[in-house]
Amino acid sequence: MEGIHGKDHSYNLTQIQKIIENSKNFVFFTGAGISKESGIPTFRDKDGLWKKYDPAKLASHSAFISNPKLIWDFFYSRQRLVCQAECNEAHTAIGRFENTRPGRSSVVTQNIDRLHQRGGSQNVIELHGNIFGIVCMVCGKREQYDYSDFFNNFNEEKIPICPVCSNILKPDVVLFEEQLPLDAWNQAVRLSSECDVMFVIGSSLNVSPANTLPYYAVKNHAVLIEINPNVTEMISLMDFSIRESASKILPKILKSINI
Repeated sequence: MEGIHGKDHSYNLTQIQKIIENSKNFVFFTGAGISKESGIPTFRDKDGLWKKYDPAKLASHSAFISNPKLIWDFFYSRQRLVCQAECNEAHTAIGRFENTRPGRSSVVTQNIDRLHQRGGSQNVIELHGNIFGIVCMVCGKREQYDYSDFFNNFNEEKIPICPVCSNILKPDVVLFEEQLPLDAWNQAVRLSSECDVMFVIGSSLNVSPANTLPYYAVKNHAVLIEINPNVTEMISLMDFSIRESASKILPKILKSINI
C-alpha cells in the first residue's frame, strides 16, 4: 500500500475506505487534539496550558505531596470544564464504528476526560487514567464517578478525604513523575501489536512511552492513518497524514464503510 505524503497532505478517501473495508482489527489512538474540538484546551499546543502554567507545580507527584490544595484547585477547574463539554462528531463516529463494524475496534487514549465513553465507545484503554476517578495513595481505595454527578459528591472548597483511612485522595490520573498503569499499558501494546489499521488522532506524539505505540502497529504491518491539523514528529511513519479537523473528516471516512 502506498501512502500519500504530499506537501499539501492530500489523501485518497476512497483508498482509505477500501483499506478499512478489508481490515478487521482497528485501534483509534487519540490525544488532546480530539478533545480540543470539544473546547478542552490542550497542554502542548502553542496556546496550550503548559505555556501558561508550570507542569511541575500543577501536575506532578511531588507537587501534589507538597501542596495538594493547589493541585485539587487545578483539577476541580478541569473537571468543571469537562463536565460542561460535549463529545464531538469524531468521538461519536468512533463509538458508532465500534458498535456497528464487525471485527475488533478499540480506543487507546491519552485523554483523561472520558469523552470517548460519552461518544459511545466501550472498549477504551485510558493510558493516563481519568479525571473522574479518585484514588487513595495510602490504602489504595479507588472510586469512579460519572461526569453527570461528580460535583454532587465533591465540594470544590475542600480536599477529598479517604473514607477508609482519612488520608488525602488524589485524582486517578497519571501525574508527572508517575508510571502509566501497567494493565492499561500492556493492553495498549497488545492491541497495537495486533491491529490492521491504527488511526492516530490529535496526538502530538512527543509524550513517551505512549508515542511508541505506532511502532508496535508498524511491526504488525498495520496501516497508519494520522489525523491532525498540525505536523507531528512521526509523519514519516504514517501511511496517510490528514491535516484536517477530526470532527469533520473522521465521520466522512467512516460513514460510507460497508457494515
